[in-house]
This record gives sequence, structure tokens and C-alpha cells, in this order.
Amino acid sequence: MSSQELIVPVEWSRRSLAALTPANVLSRQTGRSVHIVSIIPTESQSEERRKALQGEAERRGIENPTISVLKADLNTVPIGEEEGTLMRVIRESPDAMVCMATHARTAIGDILLGSVASDILNRSDTPVVLTGPQFSADWQGPLQTLLVCLDGSALSEAVIEPAAALAKTTGASLMLIQVQSPDVHHTALAQDAAESGYLQSKAAEIRRNHGFEVNWDVLHGKDPGKTIAEYVAGYPGAMVAMTTHGHTGIRKLTVGSVARDVVHAINCPVYGFRPKDS
Repeated sequence: MSSQELIVPVEWSRRSLAALTPANVLSRQTGRSVHIVSIIPTESQSEERRKALQGEAERRGIENPTISVLKADLNTVPIGEEEGTLMRVIRESPDAMVCMATHARTAIGDILLGSVASDILNRSDTPVVLTGPQFSADWQGPLQTLLVCLDGSALSEAVIEPAAALAKTTGASLMLIQVQSPDVHHTALAQDAAESGYLQSKAAEIRRNHGFEVNWDVLHGKDPGKTIAEYVAGYPGAMVAMTTHGHTGIRKLTVGSVARDVVHAINCPVYGFRPKDS
């Protein structure tokens, strides 16, 4: 397998197939080939699924995709095993980029990501492009603006390097954003100035390290996920880049609350990165 791939795990569902849109866009802008991977419970479904995916790829204008249809027990979730799994395909292409849909399979509101997407994000060494339940069919690319969400922590800043690399490869502009609560306390203006200075310093650091201009903006809202989603809606061809992390021992909850809310509410792809030391 080529390491310069965009691996797209899909089911045969509208939400799952939506991930093919940003994968196709990124393929055209980065030169990576598209590798569609689908899991089936019985071998008898293999040829039918392969033909269906080939037709879907042609309909979307995806050129010369690789299509892998793997048999696995869907009741046990095909992650973490050594043979016949999505992780095996992903590990065979260590420099590949994964692009996949997320969905809610449970009534527990905090568990946004399906178990497959959650595990891949948790185990991946590189960022994963995610399309959430509100991903818009109007998002057709090209990728024009990569908006990097920061909160002043070293953990949030871990996504800067991969985001800057993607921006340079695709020719997209880079925008740093941070959400501040609309606090009426007398220190609010001082806090706003401090956060502006923080973003300015990070923008200057990226200019020095990567040689291109970086914009920044401080947002205001009580709900960071909703605030980011509403702000990004004004940028055509946008993608949000952010660090994800877990604050719980429950294995499926691999994203922090803000990242979870952004993925749930936003109409564009999210470039999620989970540093290994988080």
C-alpha cells in the first residue's frame, strides 16, 4: 500500500459516504490517492459492495480509487485486532491520512463518535479528518481556510504543526481562533487583550517557522462548540483543526467536550489530532 493515501472507512449509509467528499477534495489538493475501505459481515456481500462503492466513487468524480472490502464480525467492532481490520489497513500506510464520518449510535449524549471512529482517532499517529452529523452537502471544496482552535494550553497547540503542514500543502490560509466567554466582569477587557496577544504571538511563531501569513481572531460565546460552528459557517471551503483529548476513563469518550461539540455542530470537516501524551 502507498503511504501517500487518503484512507476512507465507510459503511453503506449516506452519513458514512459523506466522508468521500472531503477525501476527494484533499486528494486533488495534496496529490494523495483515495483508498476506500469497507467492512462486511459475510464474504457473499463482497462483490456487491465493491461494485456499489466503485459506482459511488465515479459519481463523485474520485479518480482511480483503491477499494478494499474486508470481512469481519461487525458485532465485535473491527478495531484493534491484527488481521482483517481497519487498523491493519491504516498501519500498513503509516503516513496515510484517514478521513471518516462520525455518528451517534447511543442515547447517551456524550458519546458522539461511533466506536470505530473513536478508536481510530485514539490509535492514530496522525490527524483524522472527521465529518459530523451536521456536515453539509454544500461543502464541496476546495479547502480554502484552515481554522486552528487554541485555548492557551500546550495540548491545544499540538495541532499547529500538522495544520500548518496541511495548509502549506493545499495552499489554504491559516486562521487561529480562541473562544472567550462574554463575561461582564471588569477583568474581561484585560482577558480579551491577553488572549489577543497570545494569538498574535502564535501567529508570529508560525510565520517564522513556516514562512506564510497567519490571521487570528478572538471569538465570544458561552457555548464554545456552537460559537466556533457559527463563526466557521462564514468561511467557504473551511476546515477546523483542533486537538482532541479525553477527560474520562470511558474508552469511547476520546474527545474533550469542546471538540465533541464542534464535531457535532459544525457543517464542515474537522481535522482532529490526539497527541499520544494526552
